Amino acid sequence: MLPVVGWLPLGVAALWLGGHVLATRLLAGPLGERLCLGLTIALATALGLVELLGALGWLTAAAGLVGCLGFATAATRAGDLRAVRADLVALGRVARAAVRGPWALALLAGLLALALASLAALLLESWGWDALAYHLPPVHDALQTGRVREVPTHVAYVQAYPQAVERVFTLWRLLLADETLVDLGQLPFALAGAAGLATLARRAGVSPGRAAALALAWCATPVVMLQLAHAYVDVAHAALAVLAVVFVTGPRDRGRLIGAALALGLLLGSKPSAPLPFALLAATLGLRRGPGRAGALAAIAAALVLGGGSYVRGLMLHGNPVWPVALQVGPWTLPGPVNPEMFFAVLTPSGFAELDWPGRLMRSWSTLPGPGGYGYDMRLGLHGPLHLLVPLAIVSLALGTARRVRLPIALLAVVTLATPAAFWPRFTLALPGALLVAVAAGSEGWARPVRAGVDAAIGALALAGIVLAAPGFSPDGPPIWELGRATPLQRAEAATAIGQARGWLEARGRVGTEECFGYDESVEVPGLLWRPDGRGRVAFVPPEVVEGPALAAWLAAERVRVIAVDRRGPRAAWLRAQPERFTPLFGCRTAPCEVFAVAR
Repeated sequence: MLPVVGWLPLGVAALWLGGHVLATRLLAGPLGERLCLGLTIALATALGLVELLGALGWLTAAAGLVGCLGFATAATRAGDLRAVRADLVALGRVARAAVRGPWALALLAGLLALALASLAALLLESWGWDALAYHLPPVHDALQTGRVREVPTHVAYVQAYPQAVERVFTLWRLLLADETLVDLGQLPFALAGAAGLATLARRAGVSPGRAAALALAWCATPVVMLQLAHAYVDVAHAALAVLAVVFVTGPRDRGRLIGAALALGLLLGSKPSAPLPFALLAATLGLRRGPGRAGALAAIAAALVLGGGSYVRGLMLHGNPVWPVALQVGPWTLPGPVNPEMFFAVLTPSGFAELDWPGRLMRSWSTLPGPGGYGYDMRLGLHGPLHLLVPLAIVSLALGTARRVRLPIALLAVVTLATPAAFWPRFTLALPGALLVAVAAGSEGWARPVRAGVDAAIGALALAGIVLAAPGFSPDGPPIWELGRATPLQRAEAATAIGQARGWLEARGRVGTEECFGYDESVEVPGLLWRPDGRGRVAFVPPEVVEGPALAAWLAAERVRVIAVDRRGPRAAWLRAQPERFTPLFGCRTAPCEVFAVAR
């Protein structure tokens, strides 16, 4: 397995150890909250490590591993290991309790979902549209250049999108031997989110094993499971919202304020729709009564520094913190080339975009998945069978022990829905987690047979969701478990929504070590161009380089072996005029580009 995972297990273990050691010093609270704080520190450290190494130009696997080990070494003292050992023993007891009750079916569903997502990431080519367009190109470029920089490209979101999660992806990929498991980069966030949900349930008195099992069932939500096999950021965004709620609604002591600062900063830096949820959570932290008001304001300021960079850049350069999306905020118009109404119209029925926000939400929640079933990027529909828990969750919140977590659950639901695109299932992935916490907390005090029935029902619904969603891993091919002996081409064809898998794989295969795949503004998803084994480079043709001697000089300087250009533009015409040097390979199906091989 080492050729696949490389140094990732050692690096992840070191980050977790360093984070948990610091958490035990900062927080004397329950084990779950220390676990959440340690995981949050580890994720923030991954971001900081990539930023530091990238600024120095040292983004290599060796430097990344040394950084992880150095963090663990600097944070840990001999006495700390005893505390960590005690927490590991306590976690072992929780694990045993999780498999010894009626809630074990829910635990099984969560573990099965994680296993299927891991298998999909292992077997399938990276083929998620947004991942290839703007989540993975900064990761590839950082590994290619050894530094974090403004990536030369025409794709606006590569520059404008907040990249806190992509920085964690960068360290994840850096520690891997190759790109085989790059799409599993959201896994640490999913586990942290499950830990946060279990912690909220424990606050309401739910037993440890039951809280852990029911929280892990969140991973069996169809869209959560499917997106875990893609380098998107929505699972990470949802998990960071859960962690932020954990710290924002707890006592305002030093440890929880540090956790709030880090979780809120990572949340703000996770995606452009984060400012409103961030503002709601920050207001909750700052306006609560009691001691610690000054510390809360300091935590909010630190979070703004940690996650606000892209918004400041957008405001300074374009007059719009969330550029390139144009927005109307009261009397202010924020300019941008992208009309937000587009998000309401893409892959939705006719007339959907014209509905108001409640109408779009109700239309989506009353729509079952279409003929294609569940997908990691589905635009309409519920979060699977777990949504049948909504009436029970409402009853639970009105009665019994769930009253203790009314504020966290309500806050999590509100910040999850605080987006114009709340009808989009992958934008609201924390919502089924809030349902699980509400049901777990509300039913904890019920008669044992009734509670056992609730747990069994949750497990059954979670397993049903897995069965319904599993075909979404390979929508154009056989089930994921049948692809173990398939060729790379067959795996790519099973997963792609972009098409032309054979053409892209063969084109990438022509690029050798130190050679280059060039592209211009006609390529919509530049992540397609990087080789999974890390060989070769990718370069964007400068806009001023159009044809003739300038293009010839650029091709030679970059050692370009394959190039994708606008099939209707002057570059393509110049390439076609020299068939002895440039061989047309194929025209792109979903973009106006044409791919040419360059003779050696």
